[in-house]
Amino acid sequence: MSNQFFKKSKPITHLAIGSALITALSPASFAADADSEVTKLDVVTVTGQSEQGINAVDNTATKMNLSLKDTGRSVVKVTKEQIEDMSAEDVKDIAEYATSINTSSSADRNVIIRGISTNLDNFMVNGLRSLQGGEAGSGSRSPSTYNVESVTILNGSDAILYGSGVGGGMVNVITKKPQEESETTLGLKTRSYVSGDTANFKRNQVSVSIDSTGELVGDKVLYRVNAELTPDGEEYQEGRSTDEQALDVSLTFKIGDNTRITPRFEYINRETTGGSSYGDGVYTTNLANGTLGDTTDSFGSIINRSFYYGSPLDKGANKSTTFELSAEHKLQNWTLNATAAAVNTKSSAQDLYASNSSGLGNAIGDSTLERKWVYAQGEDQYFLLDTNAEGKFETGIFKHHLLTGVNVRNKKVKFMRNFQDNEDAIGNNTINVYDPDDQIYTQIPDSLKDGNYSTTIDNEINLYLKDRISLGDFTLALGLGYTRFKGEETSSDDSDYDQSTSNFIYDAGVVYKLTQDVNLFASYSQAYEPIDTSTLVQYGQDGVSYDPEESDNYELGFKGDFFDDKLSTSVTLFYINTKNQTEYETIDGDRALVQRSGEAFRSTGVEVNALVHLTDQISSRISYAYTDASDTSGDDKGVQADYTPYNSLSIWNSYKMDSEPVRFALGMRAESGSNDGDYKVPGYAEFDFGTYYELENWDISLVVRNMFDKSRVASTPNWVLAEGNDPRSLNLNFKYRL
Repeated sequence: MSNQFFKKSKPITHLAIGSALITALSPASFAADADSEVTKLDVVTVTGQSEQGINAVDNTATKMNLSLKDTGRSVVKVTKEQIEDMSAEDVKDIAEYATSINTSSSADRNVIIRGISTNLDNFMVNGLRSLQGGEAGSGSRSPSTYNVESVTILNGSDAILYGSGVGGGMVNVITKKPQEESETTLGLKTRSYVSGDTANFKRNQVSVSIDSTGELVGDKVLYRVNAELTPDGEEYQEGRSTDEQALDVSLTFKIGDNTRITPRFEYINRETTGGSSYGDGVYTTNLANGTLGDTTDSFGSIINRSFYYGSPLDKGANKSTTFELSAEHKLQNWTLNATAAAVNTKSSAQDLYASNSSGLGNAIGDSTLERKWVYAQGEDQYFLLDTNAEGKFETGIFKHHLLTGVNVRNKKVKFMRNFQDNEDAIGNNTINVYDPDDQIYTQIPDSLKDGNYSTTIDNEINLYLKDRISLGDFTLALGLGYTRFKGEETSSDDSDYDQSTSNFIYDAGVVYKLTQDVNLFASYSQAYEPIDTSTLVQYGQDGVSYDPEESDNYELGFKGDFFDDKLSTSVTLFYINTKNQTEYETIDGDRALVQRSGEAFRSTGVEVNALVHLTDQISSRISYAYTDASDTSGDDKGVQADYTPYNSLSIWNSYKMDSEPVRFALGMRAESGSNDGDYKVPGYAEFDFGTYYELENWDISLVVRNMFDKSRVASTPNWVLAEGNDPRSLNLNFKYRL
């Protein structure tokens, strides 16, 4: 499959733009009096590496303030400037340029990292699991970028610092914090879909925003306010839109020179019209003509891309609040850190969707589809805490950088989902595959909105200790952790289920400074993931016990600056094996959870990230990943994992005019083909183009995403319809600094 990469290449776009800032210091001359001699000072040239690429400082992988170069793991950091240059609206948009990450269907609420599925619940905000999504479909979205300072992608397992669920990797979102320098920025951005089959400029989104920071009470109290309003933001499918209000307010209290306390409040209210996750698919030629699964494993091309196959009555609502408190206190050689958050999300959704339920009788090749109603409602409550102490000291000839702490996650989910009976749906909710306007539908039955909740409570505590021991150019990193997980669920029928598991976890790594510019590294880390309690209740087989999934992650690579810092690059070889992998199978007509004991899955590959400064005006960011991930036993032994292309490549080129405040950017995202169960998702290459005009108070940008309007199948959201990529869009962004 890999030899088809450039024939069927599919890009995941990569990060945005690099530019060099050079500061020239002119010598100063001093005169005492008329008779004094002028003293000439020697010119001192100060050199240093730019804090870009591998020299950026980030604590996601270690919870220590280290540069990526000194971190012995595969890590990528995306700055707010790069996010703005990409015109990324949420973290999934950013992930398109991170080649180690792939996205499955929106209904799955998952991303794929190194071939391993990672639930959106494991997305971090300021180092804590803070998904503002909810179980009811309408909230299944990765974090928005309106208040984002940076996004860090950690590839590979890390159970010691973050507990369960970090098998293939994780994404950590850092929000904007109060700053001492006062600045207020007003923003206006639009997104218009410009494609023949979606009606040029007919579907548009408009957002207004404010970002204000500065001193509130002298330099002792700082503030930050971020807000964004998106009224009736239209999607590319007719009948689908999102109305969203988002607010993030934070204060920083400076108590003396060594203590900072920052409370933060975030509120997001999102209402959707048309589809939460069940009905947002499209139809394809081979689905329509009946050849898919018979004579071909290809979906074919998309038809009726602009049509929504749900009903005009489909809608969803999601309301989320976050209260966060972080504190930092510096001692002589130690720093004490603590971050706590309480997150509450309420969500609901009603959808009329084309189901593969055998009772409806839908089949590939049918020109008319039967649909049925589904209603979901949920409330998620999180309490999250991470507190640690970080210090530096020496024992004889050894230098220590020590970290010890505790991570706590308490999660309570109340959830209800009801489906319309097939007998009541058949003949009353049909839709024409070739003409979606030709449809009939009924009101959603009131009975679906009544019922009992299932309640799931997960409690997890994670203790960790890490020590980086340095001797000369060698640094040995050792870690030990203990994690305990307890889960219980009371189902809607009042039946109870509980599970409890615990384990010791360790990791190790070494970093060797080969030269002043080049580091070599090797590392080992683990993942430990108990099976989700609600999954066990719903799909677990009677009399079958399920062990936690466990993974071993090995990495070997180098990070370095070359050619007078014109090239900054990292190369990582990785190997992951997973034990006790679980998957779904149909047993006696029902979907059931099956576990394969022992080593069951393996992922190997290489990840390359580079920042190249060709000249002072031209720079390029390049990201490439080769991933070979498959089961090592069972019927799918040796078959590449779903939504995991062998090859992924992204390039973002930037050109800054020498005499004008103008920049241009050209990005490419490419992937080879991948699997979707028994079917094939084609490879692709998509291009983005940006123009940026930057004045003292004004920033204006125009970004064209999917410049050549590539239309393709990306995944299958509900096993009847396919999910397409976004059509070409024009993204215009105005920012004015007061």
